Amino acid sequence: MKVNIYSFKYRLVFSYVFIILISFGFIAFFLDRKLEENSIQDIKTSLINQAYLIESQISQEGLVKEDVPFLGTVIKSLSHKIKCRITVLNKAGKVLADSEKAVDETLKMENHADRPEIKTALSDSTGEEIRYSKTLEIDMLYIALPIRSDKEIIGALRLALPLSNLKEMLSVIRKAVLFSLIFALALAFVLGAMLTRGIVKPINKMIYVSNKFSHGDFSHKISISSKDELGELASVLNKMAQNLEDKIREIEIKNQHLVAILESMVEGIIVVDKTSRIISVNHTIEKIFNISKNNLEGRIFLEAIRNNDLSDIVRKVLQKGEITSCELKLVLPVQKIFQINASPVFEKNIVSGCLLVIHDITDMRKLETMRKDFVANASHELKTPLTSIKGFLETLLEGAMDDKENNRRFLVIMQEHAERLNKLVDDLLSLSSLESKEILLRKDIFNIYQQAERAIKNYEAQLKKRGIEIRNELPLKLSVNADKDRIDGVLTNLIDNAIKFSKEKGFIKIYASEENGRIKIVIEDSGIGIPEKDIPRIFERFYRVDKARSRELGGTGLGLSIVKHIVELHGGNVGVESTEGFGSKFWFILPKFAKQI
Repeated sequence: MKVNIYSFKYRLVFSYVFIILISFGFIAFFLDRKLEENSIQDIKTSLINQAYLIESQISQEGLVKEDVPFLGTVIKSLSHKIKCRITVLNKAGKVLADSEKAVDETLKMENHADRPEIKTALSDSTGEEIRYSKTLEIDMLYIALPIRSDKEIIGALRLALPLSNLKEMLSVIRKAVLFSLIFALALAFVLGAMLTRGIVKPINKMIYVSNKFSHGDFSHKISISSKDELGELASVLNKMAQNLEDKIREIEIKNQHLVAILESMVEGIIVVDKTSRIISVNHTIEKIFNISKNNLEGRIFLEAIRNNDLSDIVRKVLQKGEITSCELKLVLPVQKIFQINASPVFEKNIVSGCLLVIHDITDMRKLETMRKDFVANASHELKTPLTSIKGFLETLLEGAMDDKENNRRFLVIMQEHAERLNKLVDDLLSLSSLESKEILLRKDIFNIYQQAERAIKNYEAQLKKRGIEIRNELPLKLSVNADKDRIDGVLTNLIDNAIKFSKEKGFIKIYASEENGRIKIVIEDSGIGIPEKDIPRIFERFYRVDKARSRELGGTGLGLSIVKHIVELHGGNVGVESTEGFGSKFWFILPKFAKQI
């Protein structure tokens, strides 16, 4: 059997010492770091668990009342059991009890609100801090938790533990590792210096270029002309680098396509792993929950999105591996209605995650509710006068027609209800036409001060009868480019409402202001005002604050809705400011000089 003296395996026999040098040094450093990190993490986890147990035993009433003797007795008993220092503070950072201090010493302690771990706890998170203690001259580990009462933070609990034992243990281990490392280095240096000169150079060359490959730089190639295993390895690495470059380019293109698809979806997408940790979300989720990706990705689902219903859906999918679909009404962290579709993600027939698709159907449900309310309200508004007309007709047919004293009164009432029906139908047709946005506005430049004056004249009798003073404070030369008849309807409707709901001998004021090139016209009255809870719905169809009074005054409940649609067709918007019992300010904004359409 012919032996190839250039074979890499023979060189490898003599170069293992060099590999031991690199490997041992790396392992020693890694183990040292991981040992320290894991030890500290284990201590932190233990302290946090103990803190939660202690927090549940602290009297919330004693904390709120700042019962220092009682709190001191409780935590000293607990401190003796868990062998660590316990401190209880109120939400202002004042120390109420400390297991290492007497009651009188506790009251003299400085405020701890500026401590990092206390700041974090009072902001509703778990505070962690390792800090050098000047008093004890050792590092101390501090863990702080918020103390809540009915979801309100009323104080904080802090546990402190010295890290002296950990430092001593790590020091002993480091000395042993250091001694072993020095011995191995000395031995490896002596042997490696003699045996690895011919191997190190090509290996270093491959290491350098391979490092470039690992950082995505595939422009370099490994050039080794030897015919041994190193030469063959260099050729394979060059081919692998080329294939890897092609695959990365292909994956990047596919990833860009996938990201574009996810980001363009109306539905929100959340991907979680088997531990319920969020892996990825799309932009829609950020908008739905008003949380950035940075605050979502990498966190446990329930920590990032604090909703038990959604968390339960994810948990069931991960446990059962079944597709789940449901409609969910959330209150926290947002108040919306969603269609939830959750699907398991499989890896080798094992559930490895969950894909959550969230579709916001809040607006759709609102539209359905508005449609139902509209049908119900319209039916009610039509039924009331129809019932009255029918009743009086039956009365007349049954003999009241010959009753000369009452028959005319019955007919007058029927006529009033018929007129109300006619007005209601006219308003419904007008509203339908406005909502369709198919009407053509006949815009023209006109003086809105004069238009308001004409509208006021139509109500001179009513104003005089009720002793209401109305002041037109619009600028005399104020003009707008709008549909004159439609804007007349807006002014008439708002002035009519202001008169109807004003108090006897009250006032109505019409004035304007300019905001960013737009005209804001305000109709202010000294009327009964609108309750705060009704203001958001005041421009809805058929919505009345006082239903009985509105019908008594002849309203159909559609006037303000018509006003809103007319103004919006002009590119403006409407609103109201009101305090119950102190009058209202209805306003609408129009472009100062809108283009003719």
